Amino acid sequence: MFENLQYLCDMKTMELYQSPNYYKNEELSKPGHTERCVCCNKPMKPEQVKYMVHMTTDWVMVDIDDHTLMDNSQGFYPVGSECKKHLPKEFVFKS
Repeated sequence: MFENLQYLCDMKTMELYQSPNYYKNEELSKPGHTERCVCCNKPMKPEQVKYMVHMTTDWVMVDIDDHTLMDNSQGFYPVGSECKKHLPKEFVFKS
């Protein structure tokens, strides 16, 4: 139990990068593309999702890969390979 407490104390948070084209990309639709990049809103096929970010209910990223350790975890969201370049590597997890 105390191990988890230390893990949470060391947790880093960061505001999510949002592409300037986020709202423009909302209009994009492609057959079989049922996922969307959380940063730019481009449609993605489920098999294209290679990276995820862990978000809180305050809509900030956290560098913890275990959602069960946090009461305010919103879960993991897909990030495209281009948007991944805008994020520090400690906030990006392989799906």
